[in-house]
Amino acid sequence: MAKKSILIKEFHHKELVKISKTFGSQYGDLIESMIIYFKKTGINPIEAINENPAAMVKVLDKRIISFLKVQERDILKPLRSEVYQQSKEQKEEFSTLSKWVKDAILRINQFDSTRTKDLTKELDKINGELDKLKNKIHKQQDAFIEIAELIDAKNKSGIKGTLKSIFE
Repeated sequence: MAKKSILIKEFHHKELVKISKTFGSQYGDLIESMIIYFKKTGINPIEAINENPAAMVKVLDKRIISFLKVQERDILKPLRSEVYQQSKEQKEEFSTLSKWVKDAILRINQFDSTRTKDLTKELDKINGELDKLKNKIHKQQDAFIEIAELIDAKNKSGIKGTLKSIFE
């Protein structure tokens, strides 16, 4: 590594000595670190304001907090209020809908009960008609058997037995 010399004013040399002692670093190492620091951060030391970085961070902190408070006031709180209002309206609509659904179910149950009663009445009528028809059929069967007995008094042809086996 080639050693190079730089010319600086005596005041700045004394400051370099103080900083070097404070950080426990040799002059060359300290200068190299400064160069790397300026290169990485993009800070131009010639244009640098002579302020304490901690004070600058505090100012920046206040600006960020102020920005966040404005965001909270202008965006987050109104948004939260809108979400709350929407939720409240949905609950009201659901309770209204819930009542409507309950009423609809009651009406459907009443309709179903009425329909079941009507169907039961109709089925009872049909069963009554079927019973009448069965009675008529039995009477007709009995009549056929009587006729068969009269036609074949001695049951030689076997018509009476044939008819009975058909009707059973």
